[in-house]
Amino acid sequence: MKIQITGLSDGIHRYQFAVNSAELTLGEDFEGNVAVEAVLDKSSTQILLTASISATARFTCDRCVSPFSQSLRSGYSMVYVSEGIETQHLDPAEVQVISAALHMIDIAEDVRQTVLLSVPLKVLCKETCKGLCPLCGTNLNEQTCTCSDTEIDSRWEELRKLQSN
Repeated sequence: MKIQITGLSDGIHRYQFAVNSAELTLGEDFEGNVAVEAVLDKSSTQILLTASISATARFTCDRCVSPFSQSLRSGYSMVYVSEGIETQHLDPAEVQVISAALHMIDIAEDVRQTVLLSVPLKVLCKETCKGLCPLCGTNLNEQTCTCSDTEIDSRWEELRKLQSN
């Protein structure tokens, strides 16, 4: 995913990429293509890149352990400035200083990292996932079980006696 910047006129430029997730080394959880819509806003001293990214991945739900596919959407911005330009007023995480001799900007690694960071910490098949019964292991999204909610773990019985005193 390279964008040629030499000879690029000042103003807005739009690019679209569709790259196989395997080419970005995202891992076996990701399937199909990663779609990227990039907008470059070039001026004489800097290039502002804004990218919107979408990908699809197969996960296992953290609550019910069922496999499911989920679309991930994310984006990032990056400012490319020529060497010697003041950058103190810009966020260092969103600035790259480039040489005047640079002909192309490769956004593949930034896209890869953005996709990986878009994976939620808690992966759920749906927000209302009921998970598994802690006693019999039944998937509570698919059926109900006959386990008793009042079953008490015997390891806590001594504490219960203290509480009742």
